[in-house]
Amino acid sequence: MFASFPIRRCTAIAATLLVAAASAEAQSGKGLFVGIQYAGSSLGVKDAAEDLTFGSGFGVHAGVGVSERWAVLANFDRSVLTGANDTDVELTQYDALLRLNLVGATSPLKLFATAGATARTANSGRDFEEISPTAGGGLQLFLAPKLAVHGTALWTFGKLTRASGLSSNTIDEQFQSTQARVQAGVSLYLFGK
Repeated sequence: MFASFPIRRCTAIAATLLVAAASAEAQSGKGLFVGIQYAGSSLGVKDAAEDLTFGSGFGVHAGVGVSERWAVLANFDRSVLTGANDTDVELTQYDALLRLNLVGATSPLKLFATAGATARTANSGRDFEEISPTAGGGLQLFLAPKLAVHGTALWTFGKLTRASGLSSNTIDEQFQSTQARVQAGVSLYLFGK
């Protein structure tokens, strides 16, 4: 998936971020923030006929930076993945995450780790759903006093359960799954610096 992305582009993006970080002001990340993001996702399902190939979509997020190190974040995103016979599978996630700034708590460039829970559904004629643990990390760069961009990688582990079996006495159809997501987005800090 990422191997086809040219190394020159990666180097150019990294150099641009370093130049922007050098010229940006230090930011605490405290206060209420909202934003949007591009979301890319893939889903590996154990004992299923196949894994779903990488697909993309968009999402929104909101949160509050409670200190220079900690933030609480709610996230929603939806991606469309391709399954067997070019069938589209809509994958929807609702995340409740805690974010910890590991490096750069008061600098414009912050390295963070995040963890929490994800409620997700997969729909392609057969509906599946679950709530599972999620963990990941990323970088956030403040471009202006109230404007930041971020890149995040998240992994969700757990079982997808057939939704139609959740309310009946029948045996649930479950699949062990691992989902990988990447997000690139922008956040607007409404209050605070």
